[in-house]
Amino acid sequence: MHSEWQIFLPLRPALLPMAQRLALWAREAGFSVKVQLTDRLPPGVIGPALALGEFPADQDWSGPDRYQLDPLDWPTLAGFAQEHWPLQPLPRSSFGVTAASAALPGEHWGAAGLGLDLAPPEWALLQRAGQRGLQLATAESCTAGGVAARMAALPGSSAVLRQGFVVYDNAAKREMLGVRAQTLARHGAVSEPTVGEMLEAALHHADMAVAISGIAGPSGAVPDKPVGTVCLGWGVRAGPRRLETLRFAGDRWAVQYAAGSVVLGGLLEILDS
Repeated sequence: MHSEWQIFLPLRPALLPMAQRLALWAREAGFSVKVQLTDRLPPGVIGPALALGEFPADQDWSGPDRYQLDPLDWPTLAGFAQEHWPLQPLPRSSFGVTAASAALPGEHWGAAGLGLDLAPPEWALLQRAGQRGLQLATAESCTAGGVAARMAALPGSSAVLRQGFVVYDNAAKREMLGVRAQTLARHGAVSEPTVGEMLEAALHHADMAVAISGIAGPSGAVPDKPVGTVCLGWGVRAGPRRLETLRFAGDRWAVQYAAGSVVLGGLLEILDS
């Protein structure tokens, strides 16, 4: 039986998805993993441990089976994971509705999907788009800039991320993106027609774009649109557009994160097609 690994990361919630990704990788390989948020590395840790990010200097954090890596350096993280938690072959990534208990909401690893080598979709999109000289614009309502933030957290994101619109209120959708009042009145903010107009407006500013409007919860449900309902759009200016309505499980964060993963994964599918 494998020893339990511990993954420590600073008290920065934005880093938690990367720690969860690594923990899921280890579990897929048959290892037991515990993820802990902490303000300093604890002394006397038993068993192998990985620290993600910078912590106050601690002389007790040294010796065999102690590792410290940059949480945003995916190639190094992936190399570490494959060395210590080998997976052969690596699963493929697909994006859509997942169980509420999923470690990575909106993302599934299996035999079918994209060959991302388990990379975060935002990192994979940065590489694909950067190689082609493509820029991204985001138009976000319920995610409130979360997709743009996921891209901007990565080194080198300025080569791809051009701009983002946070249009939480209907008035902002009209003023900033030109969504028609009659579209909002007839279909509502959480609808594919509204998201389609948001997407088209964003595509005026960049080569590719995503658009999101939904009900992240815990309140806000309306008839025929329960909590977790999100309308999504993605596309490229000189190519296809996609619109989809999904109902995600989980809490507010899970719904927002899943929505972001689906639109990023959707752009990757277009670029890889």
